[in-house]
Amino acid sequence: MKKVFLLLLTFFFCLSFCFGTEFLWEGEIRTRTANYSYISTLDDQISLIDTRVRLFTTATFSENLKAVVGLEIGDFEWGNDDHNADYENVETKNAYLEFTPEMINILKFRVGLQSYADPFGSAVFDEDAAGIMVMPELDSFNMNAGIFVLEDDDVVSQSTTFGVMDLSKNINKLFLKGSFYYFQMRNLYSKFYTGIGADYILNDAFKLGGHFLYMGVKQDPDKGDYTAKGYFAYLFGEYTNNKFSAKLNFGYSPADYIADDPLYFSGIIPYPYLYGLEFFFPGDIYDDNAYQMNYGSAPTMGSLGSMVISANLNYDFLFANVGMVNTSNQNNFYEGSLMGTEIDLGIDYQLTEGLNFKAVYAIFMVGDYFDTWGNYDNKSELSTQLIYKF
Repeated sequence: MKKVFLLLLTFFFCLSFCFGTEFLWEGEIRTRTANYSYISTLDDQISLIDTRVRLFTTATFSENLKAVVGLEIGDFEWGNDDHNADYENVETKNAYLEFTPEMINILKFRVGLQSYADPFGSAVFDEDAAGIMVMPELDSFNMNAGIFVLEDDDVVSQSTTFGVMDLSKNINKLFLKGSFYYFQMRNLYSKFYTGIGADYILNDAFKLGGHFLYMGVKQDPDKGDYTAKGYFAYLFGEYTNNKFSAKLNFGYSPADYIADDPLYFSGIIPYPYLYGLEFFFPGDIYDDNAYQMNYGSAPTMGSLGSMVISANLNYDFLFANVGMVNTSNQNNFYEGSLMGTEIDLGIDYQLTEGLNFKAVYAIFMVGDYFDTWGNYDNKSELSTQLIYKF
């Protein structure tokens, strides 16, 4: 890996001397600590430290052509003897060309391994993927469209593709967005998503908005006639005044498996951080121990669905989050059961230029849903994050 990295550096430097290529370097170094326990087990608290390094370079060859390469080292956990000598956990994050053909100068293409996150709080997809994106430069509205090859049976065991189309438009203080997604696991099933949303700025202090995502599932005809559907709805209101801000979130996804067409919602590779809760969902400080890694139904929740209400409060470098998570299954005794209530208290402080420190203490008070599974105690998490971005 060291030899490959040196060859890449030599290659890029040679290009810069020969063709006057401009390079932009950026990245981050992050170290986190976490002390937590899982809801679904009676194990003792888990304590660990991990570190991650990301390095990206953008090589601009001309105003119509650039290349982006990104590497990630980690997250490696302290105490793992694999990194006491030559650590081998190095990943390729990005490797793509972005170009605008001279004969079609309104179209920008991005080809290769790239990052994509949907505009609905990553409710459907948030990951690096290999594919091609087309980004027309239009005056009337913004548009991104493309297709990602997530798996291919010539490489691994299954053929899986993900097609995207995102549309957005600003009208004074109103921001509108819409999306269409198609996900296919060949010879098994396909999913399609339709999303709409809007954010409105009332004035300098108030902002509100929301979105609605509809999902349809259809089994491959050779396998059967199974179909399903579902939706996820989200609303928010936000107030900002100098050093103080407050945001209220509401999310709802139903579940019904007794109906002719089962009702549930699940993303493809989602990252549910809309609610700002650090313990129950993947948090902004430490995201590896979440109970629910999806919106609505998830493997750990079965077909329960969810209704979430949360509030995020910030004053200067202090913040607090409060949230309640309920089930929304319409057909069994879990309907309306309280999963739990969460309270987070933390700090978010800039130690020096570029270097930020975050710390949070989160407590999750289990609800009556867990009474049917045994005696579960309240759970907690204490996490910190030191990150330098350059």
